[in-house]
Amino acid sequence: MAYMAGTISQDIITIISSAIMILLIVLYRKCKDIRIFISIIGLLSFYLYAYGTYVISVLYTSIYIVYMIIFTLSIFGVIMGVSGFAGKDVKRLCLSKWIRIASGAFLSLIVCIFVPMWTISMIPYTQSHTVPDFFAIFVLDLCIVMPFFIAVIYMLVRNYKLVCILLGIALLKTTTLIMSVAIGEISVPAYGLEPDIAMIAIYGVITIFSLLLFVLYLLKIRYCVDYDKALPRNRR
Repeated sequence: MAYMAGTISQDIITIISSAIMILLIVLYRKCKDIRIFISIIGLLSFYLYAYGTYVISVLYTSIYIVYMIIFTLSIFGVIMGVSGFAGKDVKRLCLSKWIRIASGAFLSLIVCIFVPMWTISMIPYTQSHTVPDFFAIFVLDLCIVMPFFIAVIYMLVRNYKLVCILLGIALLKTTTLIMSVAIGEISVPAYGLEPDIAMIAIYGVITIFSLLLFVLYLLKIRYCVDYDKALPRNRR
């Protein structure tokens, strides 16, 4: 029962995001918009995390193999998606300075909140040599998600071109995942548990800000007009 609220909320977001992804794939086949492709990869990153928790937690249900397949496909989907951008296209991408600053500050805040919180939460279990039911979250957040955010923050500060792609993935992954967690926390009373009001507030604020930043990101990302002009004619 301890898993039910989070599992059902995650299923809700999965169903909605899957419908959106199908629509995005159809649209991308028609217009080849880079923003659509980045959104598809961002949704894949949500599946990577969501089903990664099931696989790493060894949640042996009758469809555990399906969890493994989705987890595996999402890993390679994200890798192949990011590597599918041509180098010349990446170099032409631009983001406004204020988007980079706002997104960097937002991701830094998430890192500053969750890294200490999860690290402190782990201490009683490491001292007692016991395994928490939700240990997969510690593994994914502290070993993958937070280091990825730190890398994105660094790239934002240095204004690396690749961050124009990675930032969109990070923001959409944050939006979908934290929205799922927030819905799960709100619905725990239906399963005889006490909701954590403070965490609901934190998750709600993070969801709103990440969604807002993602929308602004989609509106502001563009190809640099001056890039082609700066190249010698034989390199265009």
